[in-house]
Amino acid sequence: MSFAIEPQFINTPELAMEYFLVPWDSEAFGFPVAHVQHIALRDGNAEPAFQQFEQWCRENNCRLVSCRMPHDRLRESGFLERHFFRFIEMVYKPRFESLAELADRESALDIREAAAADLPEVEQIARSAFATGRFVLDPQFPAGLGNERYVTWVRNSFADAQHQVIKAIVDGRLAGFFIVEERQDGTAYWHLTAIAPDFQGRGLGQALWQAMMIRHRRAGMHRIETTISAHNTAVINLYAKLGFTFGGAEMTLHRTEALVDV
Repeated sequence: MSFAIEPQFINTPELAMEYFLVPWDSEAFGFPVAHVQHIALRDGNAEPAFQQFEQWCRENNCRLVSCRMPHDRLRESGFLERHFFRFIEMVYKPRFESLAELADRESALDIREAAAADLPEVEQIARSAFATGRFVLDPQFPAGLGNERYVTWVRNSFADAQHQVIKAIVDGRLAGFFIVEERQDGTAYWHLTAIAPDFQGRGLGQALWQAMMIRHRRAGMHRIETTISAHNTAVINLYAKLGFTFGGAEMTLHRTEALVDV
């Protein structure tokens, strides 16, 4: 899923922006969703140029606009907050640089690529496993709406040739899944990771994450990258324990339009 979907640009002496509609989120929520990929304030009054973006939002009936930017872009975040954007979460970018140095060992876990028949079980986990994602945390979303976004994400990933959905089987049951992308530059990107609620708190996380790291090493990958919410302290501690380093934090902002009426 590339975010480069018909991008729109503003490039004036006062303001630079890139933004676009997000079709998979629009599908999940049932109304137009947009994302601001980049915003940079320059010298002078940015308001006139920003009105081009506002007009585009009105023309496309955008009921949700999200933006993610480096944590130190306080001038830009303040500008967006004056236009009714609200801070939702901070995210980190864990990275493991040295898969080639990772000891190769067999895992006791049964992990393999999921089949189409596994989709209902994977969807059920996606519907219930995430408590710290931005669409779950945002109080302006009706209960359950954010979870359906993860279900759509899973469904689209099964249909995307660039993504693999890897399942973990424990005691004959589907206990968790990873949505991964192995890129030509040797980077394995973890788009979504989850353990079923019934299996959480049983120490499965470390074994599964390690097994996935070894799987990528055997596939010739050199590094792993992912994105996690700062609210998910258990997973932050897990990545630290596994030797991941953490890149610059990014903040997420949302602007919503009467979502409670959906």
